[in-house]
Amino acid sequence: MINTCFRIYQKYEFLNINHALGISCCTTGSKHLIFQYASFDKSVLSNKLSLKFIAMKVHLRKRELSQKESGKPRYSLYLDIYYSKLKRVREFLGIYIDPKEDKTFRQEKLGIAENIKAKRTLELLNEEYGFPSKEKQKQNFVEYFEHQMNRRTGQTKVPWSNAYKYLVQYTKGSVLFANIDKTWLEGFQTLLLNSLSPSSASLYFSKVKCALRESIKDRILISNPADQIDPIKSKQKEREFLTVDELKKIIDTPCRNDQVKKAFLFSCFTGLRYGDIVALKWSQIKEINFNGNGKSYAVQLTQSKTGKALHIPLNNTALKLIEDRPEIDRLVFQLNMKHRSMQRILQSLLDSAEISKKITFHCARHTYAVLLLANGANLMTVKELLGHRDIKSTQIYAKVVDESKVSAVSNLPTI
Repeated sequence: MINTCFRIYQKYEFLNINHALGISCCTTGSKHLIFQYASFDKSVLSNKLSLKFIAMKVHLRKRELSQKESGKPRYSLYLDIYYSKLKRVREFLGIYIDPKEDKTFRQEKLGIAENIKAKRTLELLNEEYGFPSKEKQKQNFVEYFEHQMNRRTGQTKVPWSNAYKYLVQYTKGSVLFANIDKTWLEGFQTLLLNSLSPSSASLYFSKVKCALRESIKDRILISNPADQIDPIKSKQKEREFLTVDELKKIIDTPCRNDQVKKAFLFSCFTGLRYGDIVALKWSQIKEINFNGNGKSYAVQLTQSKTGKALHIPLNNTALKLIEDRPEIDRLVFQLNMKHRSMQRILQSLLDSAEISKKITFHCARHTYAVLLLANGANLMTVKELLGHRDIKSTQIYAKVVDESKVSAVSNLPTI
């Protein structure tokens, strides 16, 4: 396959040619046309050439201004821009032609207007085919980041909000996309590292990188300047989890809020995140039939964090933690409190159960993964049950299980 470009008529003067995209912009008089030429095989070059016209015209026009005195009138120059879908935009250039002015000066003004006309044509061409325009790059990145932040909800929004605070501190609330480069990003990294732990700095910087990636989709940037920056190296956190004996202790220990206890244990046996547990409804617990071996139940939902669909079979322990299905659809767990309040109740439960590990609600998810791997599940199965996008996230738990095995073997008695 080859790409080719040639003059349609000799009178066309090409302003810009992009062989990689198959696009050309040409002009004749006051009319601009954009040609998109197709890829085709050499064998059919002679008789099968497909040429697509994208109707776009840019006219330089003048409007007569009212004259208080007799004599030749003054003119205001403007652009008439016609798009493919019969859309018309009129742009006044703020350039005025006065017959009383020197001829050379008037020609200079016309030359400036022609240059603006050519620039607008190429900007429209770039926008049509995904190239960012300079006008878009004059947007405030801090406002764009805030917009991306507000699209998030629940716990997912928390690191975005924290990153936003440091972004405002670094920029005083304003920085243009055009000014974001490697040096600017390295300066922001330095601010984060001077203020936070490496792991938190890495997390918040990743949100800035994510916003820049989104700006590429919105045709503001053509590439992500953060890709030129070395990632912040943070020490891998030890993933705390509960053993079977520790889970039994929690089950046997009274709790001042039974809903928190049941929700935490349910997460230990399903791997659901706190945000998904809070929003879990009875309609998302489905009755299923596995290979004709009788009825069972599974949680079917879309993860709030990743948007990935999950199908998690429920074992008998998980089923005992939930009440009988009500007649009307409602939340499975009644957790009408803030995350911090829930964590205080959970910590009180752990203290009563004499568990000294630093356990958060999210550690229930770690517990589920370790229990699965320790009981023979393969990595791909665990990846799907947890809803991980990347197998690397699941491999961390395999390492934890391997370390537990080494510890168990080391504790064997010496004979």
